[in-house]
Amino acid sequence: MVHTKARVKRASARHPASNEPEARPLWYAPNAMIRTKAACEDAIRLADRIRSTDLGPVPDEQELFIGLHTAAYQASRPVNQRRLARSEREAWTERWEAIREFIVEQNLGLVYSMIGRFGSRHMDDDDLQSEAMFALSRAVDRFNPWRGYKFSTYACNVIARALMRRGKQETHYRRLFPVQHDLSFERPEGMPDFDAGLYVERLQRVLDGNLGELTDLETKILGHRFPPEEESRLTFQEIGEVIGLSKERVRQIQNIALIKLRGVLDLDPILQ
Repeated sequence: MVHTKARVKRASARHPASNEPEARPLWYAPNAMIRTKAACEDAIRLADRIRSTDLGPVPDEQELFIGLHTAAYQASRPVNQRRLARSEREAWTERWEAIREFIVEQNLGLVYSMIGRFGSRHMDDDDLQSEAMFALSRAVDRFNPWRGYKFSTYACNVIARALMRRGKQETHYRRLFPVQHDLSFERPEGMPDFDAGLYVERLQRVLDGNLGELTDLETKILGHRFPPEEESRLTFQEIGEVIGLSKERVRQIQNIALIKLRGVLDLDPILQ
């Protein structure tokens, strides 16, 4: 019994307890290349370039994804005194987010191309945009740059499958419910929707603390698109006229902001 307590005490000393929740490890494709010191230095320089105002030549696809996977690998390493400090892991996570967002922005054209080819006439433009954008973000997260094919090929397949799957679901739903109905009629009167309420509460926490690191422009566009009063909601065209951007650019910025918020909520331990 004494020996057991001693072992537990030594283990606790090596791995001190922390009240802070561990972040969910980021996915990366195992490859010896991302474990080298040179890869780390390249990823740091790449993230700094992306976050700076002077990007210079646009990095090629292979460079971007090697940097993304290197940052994910470094951010996923265990936190302890000998291997990786928490502050260092947070820095690597921020680099991963910057590179990931840049890749998404560089490939927005794939979203509109796939919507034009595989979009469902039963879905409105906003739903199609959201579905395709989330598919693009999943493609970025799961692309393996060492498989030998281009990201655009992989992403187009992911987006097309997502749109076709959603289109089939929408068609099936309309076949079952040909008359539009209100979901609130299905909930007993006076019974709150706890799941939705919790989600809204956690989302408000993210917005209040700007945990999604939204820019002022992204915050302003979301405020116009999702105001407290539904009747004051503006269209993409109206927002563009207010802030001096095209309708499509406003749509792109909104979708990028929503991806940021969804990424934070996906990591929220309360919603797991």
